[in-house]
Amino acid sequence: MAALVFLKRLASLSILPKLVLTFLVTLVPLYIISWKMNETGSSHIQKEITDSLVSRTSLYMNMLEFDIDSAIRQLQEVVNDDDLLKLTSSSEVMSEIEKMQSQLRLKSRLDALKKSSKFVENAIAFIPAMDRTISANTNIIGAFDEEQFIALTKSTNRFESPFLLWKDRIFISIPYPDPAISSRQSPVFLLAIEISRRELGMVLQEFTNDGGHTALVGSKQSFIITGGAGTVVDEALIHDFQQEDEAAEEGKLQTVEWKDESYLVVSNHSHSLDMTLLMYVPDSKVNSPLQVYRFWFYVLSGVSVFLILLFSYSIYLIIHQPLKRLVRSFRRIEQGQFNLEVHYPLQDEFGYLYGQFNGMVKQLDKLVHEVYEQQYLARLAELRHLQSQINPHFLYNSYFILYRMAQQRDHDNVIYFTKHLGEYFQYITRDGSDEVPLANEIHHARTYAEIQSIRFSERIMVEFEEVPEELRDFPVPRLIVQPIIENAYNHGLENKRRGGLITVEFSRKPGAIEISITDNGDNMDEEKVRELQTSLLDKAQPTEHTGLLNVHRRIIIKYGGGGLTLGLGEERGLKVTMTIPREALAQHEPLIDCG
Repeated sequence: MAALVFLKRLASLSILPKLVLTFLVTLVPLYIISWKMNETGSSHIQKEITDSLVSRTSLYMNMLEFDIDSAIRQLQEVVNDDDLLKLTSSSEVMSEIEKMQSQLRLKSRLDALKKSSKFVENAIAFIPAMDRTISANTNIIGAFDEEQFIALTKSTNRFESPFLLWKDRIFISIPYPDPAISSRQSPVFLLAIEISRRELGMVLQEFTNDGGHTALVGSKQSFIITGGAGTVVDEALIHDFQQEDEAAEEGKLQTVEWKDESYLVVSNHSHSLDMTLLMYVPDSKVNSPLQVYRFWFYVLSGVSVFLILLFSYSIYLIIHQPLKRLVRSFRRIEQGQFNLEVHYPLQDEFGYLYGQFNGMVKQLDKLVHEVYEQQYLARLAELRHLQSQINPHFLYNSYFILYRMAQQRDHDNVIYFTKHLGEYFQYITRDGSDEVPLANEIHHARTYAEIQSIRFSERIMVEFEEVPEELRDFPVPRLIVQPIIENAYNHGLENKRRGGLITVEFSRKPGAIEISITDNGDNMDEEKVRELQTSLLDKAQPTEHTGLLNVHRRIIIKYGGGGLTLGLGEERGLKVTMTIPREALAQHEPLIDCG
């Protein structure tokens, strides 16, 4: 149901929103496909970057394992060296020359071991029995270093955790015999190689990319060797990585946040060397190829928005604006404005429509004027006829009263009476405008009441409410109030011997002006009021209340609405409410009757 209401609302939109929505419905799937392609391409590139980092760390770790394993195997071969065995077991019976020759041959063997791998910084043999230390880095046989000998005597598993750390230097040692299997017997000699931090760092630096870093991190022996710039920074970052990602899966791309910057880290752990190779680069460096995709996607988004706006504005200029002008012109035609012509500079479909519209308006104007003039003349004739319906009895009675006052030589009343009678006939016989200001119409009604007061003496009084200032200049049809008062005299109060009263009041409603005329006659009831109201609505039905019908029809003919509404007044009198539509009045400027 809600979907149906929504579709109805969409169908009720104007043409411009419909066209824009249609364009969006067409463009959005293409935009979604482009976004999906961008995301898919970004995902593939990121996967390739990840696979590349993982494969590189695996390759580099295998290279390190091979070189260090080769150095360890050569070190093990030196354990069986004849000269080393002689020096440790029978140095007491050897001559000094023999000792020197054996030591030199052993040193040559250690020199060869050092040169076998660039990662070997030094090869050393400790011989406690001779109190000597033979090193590949010195040309003389050095004194026995007991502190270093004790530190390196610690038993290790050369195939799982071969490294020992002493004074921040990394060693691989072989004590003979091994204290772990000889009931803690002190070794008779100890062979060791020192791993070169500098060479490892240089190799790691070769592993790194632009902006990236590589590090070797020991597990049981806590050491960190980094390649690339920023050692302190690297070590701090590696520390955070170890704290946060100890349980992370090996070979997976991980993200580490450090100092408001994101780093991508790939790790590869060597079980034989008990150390981990880490490659980490700033996320901004890795994703720089993706930024190209994102940039063009944002360009596509911006161009799409621009095209939507351009399309909407073009549709507005090409279709909506000309169509809107045409619709406004039709509405003006509905309001009766036939003296218009619309122009369109182009010779397209709208140019044809505008031309046909102008031709139609001219033809309509011609036909409407012909019909309107005929109807106007017919209504004007009827209106003139209604205005000419003056009760001749009033004229006869007025002349009779004038005759009686002249016979009685009542000169003051003759002057007063003839003045009002002259004003009365001047007003009703004037051939000027059919509309007069409301104040003038009420003045005429007062004049009529003054004339009637002489005839009826004190039997009937007429009370007029003051015309509101804002209504005084509003134009109303001539002779609409006096006929209603005359009807009250002749039909409502004709049998009233005393205390007759007619009141005239004014009010302004939201949609109209109302004039209420009430008498206190006692010959009305609800049934009679309904009959009189029905007679007003039936144009063909004759009635003796011609004053009411006259005014009612004149208002209806002139304004197409309003008219008289009858009701029951005080003491079973008649209340006549005259309604003049406010919209009709608003079309006129206030009138000033100069006649």
